[in-house]
Amino acid sequence: MQSFELIDLIVFLGISQGIFLAVVIQVIQNKNRYANRTLSLILVIASIMLTGRFFFTIETDNKIFFRLALFVDILVFIFGPLLYLYYRRLIFNEKSKYTLHYTYFIPAAGMLVYHFWTYQFSYNEFVLLVQNGSLTLSFLIIEAVGILFNLYLGYRCFRLLGVYQKEEKNNLSYSQNLVRYLNAILIIGSLFLLLWIISFILGYGFNIYSLFLSYNSIWIAVCVFVYIIGFYSLKQPDIFRMPLSIKKHFKNKERLDDEMIKKLEARLEKLMINEKIYLNHKLTLVDLAKGLNTSTNDVSWLLNNIHKCTFYDYINTYRVKTFVEKIENGEHHYHTLLALSMDSGFNSKSTFNKAFKAIIKDTPSNYIKKLNTI
Repeated sequence: MQSFELIDLIVFLGISQGIFLAVVIQVIQNKNRYANRTLSLILVIASIMLTGRFFFTIETDNKIFFRLALFVDILVFIFGPLLYLYYRRLIFNEKSKYTLHYTYFIPAAGMLVYHFWTYQFSYNEFVLLVQNGSLTLSFLIIEAVGILFNLYLGYRCFRLLGVYQKEEKNNLSYSQNLVRYLNAILIIGSLFLLLWIISFILGYGFNIYSLFLSYNSIWIAVCVFVYIIGFYSLKQPDIFRMPLSIKKHFKNKERLDDEMIKKLEARLEKLMINEKIYLNHKLTLVDLAKGLNTSTNDVSWLLNNIHKCTFYDYINTYRVKTFVEKIENGEHHYHTLLALSMDSGFNSKSTFNKAFKAIIKDTPSNYIKKLNTI
């Protein structure tokens, strides 16, 4: 039996860390509950994958452990769908809790059938078949399917991100600063997938095998990345999830008649001018629709077709105007710009700076300098 090395200790610590995170995440109450349930399952699977790799890399004399270690390859085909499920549950709010269709698990089922097929061979026969290349084609097909399957799921995640970015502006008056996190997941996941493709081409095309650029090392790195996501979720705030479908009826110019438009406009003006509803830092489309006593679809139609802007832009225009009024009144001499922006309804410095530059076409500091020179 091979001696216990440092890398084995690192993998073992990773296994225990994954189980620990999976349990702790479930303790967090009312914070992205359904997404975190999925993440806990992913962490457990990542730990099982590392366990398999642990027994595989230490070359244990126990032949049963060796065969079970190969069994974790099935989890590679489950890992991708669950990561997609986590991504979807984290950012979207659907009428019924989204679950994966059985077709997402067809590759995993195929891998399971293949694994049991190999049990017709004894341990020594199996090793001999691997060494003489009789199973090379089978392994090539399995790995190719895994790559294609994960490429497809990555594409689906990128599409979800595009929908989220559109819906965020239609539903929120503030930024959740979630896009950077979502992009990081996709970019790093794409990098791992690229490295996997490179190792696949080098291995099967040129018989070049690298200790660091290999199937095993890449999946260990993926597990480590999942643990990082797990740690992030511990401090992640509760996220406002978006409706998934893009509402095509916004383009319908006849959704509201002239009389209804006038009534909604009068109520909207009252909410914005008299009640200053935009000062609510966490104002959402749902909140505005309740204030207008109408549906979110009607409000979105009104803003998109009559005001020609998104909910985000409409609300932040009022906030920027309020901030400018404070500057013109000289309040910046007694309060910081951040404090004034918060008093105007913004919930963060980044959202304020972005909105101010988009509306005024200048930065707050430059605007004040120009105002002082007049």
